[in-house]
Amino acid sequence: MTKVDLITGFLGSGKTTFIKEYARYLVRQDKKVAIIASDYGAINVDRMILAEELGDSCHLEMVIGGDADCARRRLKTKLIAMAMNGYSHVIIEPSGIYDVDELYDMLYEEPLERWYEMGSVITIVEAGICDSISEAAKYVLLSQVAKAGTVIVSKLDDSSNIEETKKKSEELLGFINEGLEEYKCSRKVSKLFVWKKGKISDEEFKVISRGGYNSGEMLRKPESFDGSFESLFFFHVKTELETLNQTINSLFNDKAAGNIIRLKGFIKNASGEWLEVNATRDNILITPISEGQDLFIVIGENLSKEIISRYWEDSFTI
Repeated sequence: MTKVDLITGFLGSGKTTFIKEYARYLVRQDKKVAIIASDYGAINVDRMILAEELGDSCHLEMVIGGDADCARRRLKTKLIAMAMNGYSHVIIEPSGIYDVDELYDMLYEEPLERWYEMGSVITIVEAGICDSISEAAKYVLLSQVAKAGTVIVSKLDDSSNIEETKKKSEELLGFINEGLEEYKCSRKVSKLFVWKKGKISDEEFKVISRGGYNSGEMLRKPESFDGSFESLFFFHVKTELETLNQTINSLFNDKAAGNIIRLKGFIKNASGEWLEVNATRDNILITPISEGQDLFIVIGENLSKEIISRYWEDSFTI
């Protein structure tokens, strides 16, 4: 049967970056790998990033935005197609706002139950997220952690101090377990895997890939997945590359703009080359990419399209 791994994590945690490394590991193990990427919105930026990095080594598919039922049907259709094409390993990257129980239920449906078995649920948690997370976001994150076989801490690459890394990991572990207890989850996470980008050995990946998953029963708050978060799309944004970091920081700190959780998209430099922009409140990455789209996506809670638009010299939205 085909193994399905689900890589979860809240918005901006680093799922796409982790998948690039994990998929390469599976390919090195002679697996025929397919990746299904879903994004929070109608345009899938993360698929473009994966395609840039992985090329032809893995097959990539995307599930575009839509209402929950529509997205669920599209994912099931993709899984049927993957099984018929003989892939031995499928990685699913859902949006950061995802209810893991949806996949558990789907894999018991015909014809998927004849072709697939659940492999591992791997949840990526950003270090320091406990300092700024809303209640709705906290619930979504904890619901994903509750199901995970392996919980991975991201964005500790800049911490060379062993004691500092240990302290941040312990703080996060305490936050996670206190939250799980708050939502009446019997599970307690015993340890976190600290992920340093590009430095996971094949032996470590082997352990992660065999981490499995948990039932993770907890209090249900389905409203946290429907309507608590939104995405705004800004096309043909005109802004100065030299001041882009400053503009993004100002957006994140402008309470009138709403609670912005993540901003991602593309911009061209003076030579006409594309740059990928991927930003959270604490981290802004601007890196070259061969292909892009003339758009920015802003994801968060209670967003003001009017206020955010003021930060761009010119743009239009949908």
